[in-house]
Amino acid sequence: MSESDKKDLALLAEGKTLDDAVVNVSNVTLKYKNTCALNDISIAIPPRCMVGLIGPDGVGKSSLLSLISGAHVIQEGLVYVLDGDMKDKSHRKNVCTRIAYMPQGLGKNLYPTLSVEENLQFFARLFGNDAAERRRRIDELTKSTGLYPFLSRPAGRLSGGMKQKVSLCSALIHDPDLLILDEPTTGVDPLSRAQFWQLINKIREQRPQMSVIVATAYMDEAQNFDWLVAMYGGKILETGTPQALLAKTGKDNLDDAFIQLMPEDAREGYEAVEIPPLNLNQDLQVAIEAKDLTKQFGDFIAVDHVNFSIKQGEIFGFLGSNGCGKSTTMKMLTGLLPISSGEA
Repeated sequence: MSESDKKDLALLAEGKTLDDAVVNVSNVTLKYKNTCALNDISIAIPPRCMVGLIGPDGVGKSSLLSLISGAHVIQEGLVYVLDGDMKDKSHRKNVCTRIAYMPQGLGKNLYPTLSVEENLQFFARLFGNDAAERRRRIDELTKSTGLYPFLSRPAGRLSGGMKQKVSLCSALIHDPDLLILDEPTTGVDPLSRAQFWQLINKIREQRPQMSVIVATAYMDEAQNFDWLVAMYGGKILETGTPQALLAKTGKDNLDDAFIQLMPEDAREGYEAVEIPPLNLNQDLQVAIEAKDLTKQFGDFIAVDHVNFSIKQGEIFGFLGSNGCGKSTTMKMLTGLLPISSGEA
């Protein structure tokens, strides 16, 4: 981050306004019928930074991002993005090629019947890349995200995490000045999440002028962002660097800091979750058992002779990268998928 950008963050910390904010939101209210998603919020978002919107589901993060991206009609208030009014149709048209927007949901911006290659070619053509540039960008992005071996696979047959990677590649197929990511790593395994942020950081190094706004539920991710916006109930609770929020609340982690920032009535009765260990000395019956459980889709083996047993009262976890067979195993155990061989 440049010294100029650090000064911008310092000004915001003092409650002052920015002349070069990438986004300026003033007195914005957004309602869905009788539900108020955003309640008279105002905020200036600093440029050339990684800004995180943090908070639980339903607090207004996605609604705010949709207004900033131009994907939703502005009902009340002003939204200025990249030096223009997003109510102005001509500005939205001119600025759309400078914004990359990855919506919430696994692969929501993809065509499921098209392959990874075809999806990326489609988005690259939308931004006018010639054949050589399309090839270079697609190869670079898919190799960085581990998708290169799956270029011919239809998007609809990808795991959730792989769909998110293709969605990111689609958003980054051009050179945006503003990258908007709505919970991009939800449902993505830790290794893929690390690769995701490595790719973002690499692109930021190549394009230091690019601003990034991210909505996330993962506080370990938010800890590494430059500036945070804590939201709850359609309002902004607090803004500042991760270190500033920790200092303000006197907490040593962002999870506890956010809880401390919540309204008192929302925190009433809150207690940290404690799970007692299972007493393995008890004579516990086996509740679920798998013997050589196998699932095959054509020539592809998704689950290969898996064996395990789960005792009554046990919390049993499936750990592994996206596409390793966790969901397929659960679907066979619950009868949602037929078993190719073995038994459960």
